Amino acid sequence: MDYLLSEELFNELFIGKDFVFLMKKVGDDYQYIRLNQAARGLLSREAIGEMLSTLTSSRNFSLIQEKYNQAITKHSQVDYVDYAYVKSEVRKYETSVRPLKNNNEDYILAITKEILYDRNIEDKFLFLRSMFDHAFFSTVILSSEGTIYEVNSSFTKDFELDTETVKQQLFIDLPIVPKGEVGNMQTYLQRASMGENISEKLIKFHTLDKKERIYLVSLSPVMQGDNSFVIFLLMQDFTQFIEQKAELRSKSHGLEVFKAALNSAAYIAVLDSNGLILEVNDLFLNEIGYTAEELIGQSCYLIEPRYNNTEDILQLISKTLKAGNIWRGELCYRTKFHTDFWVEAAIVPLRNEFGKTEQYISINYDITDKKKMLTELKNIERTFRLITENTNDLIVITNEDGIIIYASPSYEIYLGYENVELQGQFYSNIVDEQSKMAWETFLNNYSGQTETQFELLLKAKDGTPVWTEGNVTVVHDPEREKVSQIMMLSREITHRKERENDLLYLAYHDTLTQLPNRRYLHKEFPKLLAEAQERNECLGLLYIDGDDFKNVNDRHGHDTGDDFIQKFGQVLITAVRSHDLVIRMGGDEFIVVLTGLTRDDEKRRTQMMHIINRIRNELKKGWTIESHYFAPTASIGIAYYPDHGNTLNELLELADQALYKAKEIGKNNLYIADSH
Repeated sequence: MDYLLSEELFNELFIGKDFVFLMKKVGDDYQYIRLNQAARGLLSREAIGEMLSTLTSSRNFSLIQEKYNQAITKHSQVDYVDYAYVKSEVRKYETSVRPLKNNNEDYILAITKEILYDRNIEDKFLFLRSMFDHAFFSTVILSSEGTIYEVNSSFTKDFELDTETVKQQLFIDLPIVPKGEVGNMQTYLQRASMGENISEKLIKFHTLDKKERIYLVSLSPVMQGDNSFVIFLLMQDFTQFIEQKAELRSKSHGLEVFKAALNSAAYIAVLDSNGLILEVNDLFLNEIGYTAEELIGQSCYLIEPRYNNTEDILQLISKTLKAGNIWRGELCYRTKFHTDFWVEAAIVPLRNEFGKTEQYISINYDITDKKKMLTELKNIERTFRLITENTNDLIVITNEDGIIIYASPSYEIYLGYENVELQGQFYSNIVDEQSKMAWETFLNNYSGQTETQFELLLKAKDGTPVWTEGNVTVVHDPEREKVSQIMMLSREITHRKERENDLLYLAYHDTLTQLPNRRYLHKEFPKLLAEAQERNECLGLLYIDGDDFKNVNDRHGHDTGDDFIQKFGQVLITAVRSHDLVIRMGGDEFIVVLTGLTRDDEKRRTQMMHIINRIRNELKKGWTIESHYFAPTASIGIAYYPDHGNTLNELLELADQALYKAKEIGKNNLYIADSH
């Protein structure tokens, strides 16, 4: 292609240190056509024919593209200044952009020269300003008094603030600075204005929608003489890091607890990829008799030669593990004292992040006693085999009338009864009243059954309640139709039942106030409704919202706010009657369900106002939290069953609407829902 200037003529025309580029406009981009010697040293000869967008950063491309387009549009030369950071110093460059046209195609001749100047603080500031616009972190330039000069795009994006709106405002007056952090920011700004570098301070900020975020803040003053000229405020969003750190700490703690629990319950060995022992826990060492030094580096398969096919078993284990699968089975180890140590083993491959197996963990449970018992009793009938399957369980055999024939030693461990105290007694004697009906029902209806399962609450010898979960097998005598034996294998589940009760409580109660929650209201309301219908009574739904609770949180912090909510809930409990129901809906919103109200309008209003006045009087007494005295008021919306609705959802909606109208009147007011 015939260009404006030949390469030879171009190089003769532009000799020197200035960088000269001849560029052709191609769509929205520019193509390198000619480079002088200085420019080729900067970009290399291979740049000719390449596009500007591919050889420069997105920031530089946007700036250069803007100036080039401006020169072509105006048909005149455009000059601009830019800064670069070269070998630890700021350099200033001036570029002249001249538009050219050839064969109806647009070209640019760009000449860039370095401007030698006294690099004083002002030029350095301008350079920093040109860089900070596209900085990754939120950056703010402040005066020594904390007035905002400039903010970069990251800052406006993070906090959804307008650049022009925030300029000339004090930084601490921005809505993103919570009241609790104003004092800290003032202190840091004052120290920075005196020339001190403030680095890596964690500060809480709020987005415009009040979401809390945590930033790592640094303040760097740029000084002129002894007076602070400007302050650079650098803000790195650390919210996700803090959350991940907390999550990691929680998971690490959980893993440590799990590891400790596993170490106390199982015999564990960690193996390398060749099956050699790297680590053994104390439980394993104590059982097998070796020291850690004697075992580390040895093969984990210290297997007693009790198998006819020991080599086949080892090959099967190796094949399973090499395939990346878990091997499970029984093994018999030989202890240092040449005794048998039977285990139920699970050998698990441990893979790295690339999916390659680097180690194995062998988890073993002692089944030596079980193996011995099974060996000794293998020829005994099924009844006695079942008795000895699990010595940790509660095992009992009774006749068809529930009289105990045999009770395992576990009954002494869990309930304190010796075997001689139980034999010949009715099993129902140790069953708690709560479960006697279930046991008696089973005894009266087991005919034809072979196996069943149920939970029983037993009484220990000292009166302690013990929950059990039992599998019951009925063995019928084939020769005597009405004679049977009942064998029950039970497991102690007291802790599980307690956990179930705790979880049930948590599901239906608010964790902060311990009051019933919305889920509890939905569960219990049908019962209250049925009682009111049966007794021809009325129910009152009070939707209560504390006035100005947000100010408590904003002024005193969330901890005080939580204490405030707890006190508020206690006031409601104190003020209402014992048969009324107090529910926390969330925040400072509560529902009080008044039961047993008359359907006579005037008498009902008297009943209701008596309770509401008690609530107001209790709130008026107030309370003190960390030397702060509070005497709040509350707005109340009221709806009645059956006057306003027949379902909980209808009543909640109407009471909520009434609450809204009460707030419109002013604080400490109530409003009764409009009738249909």
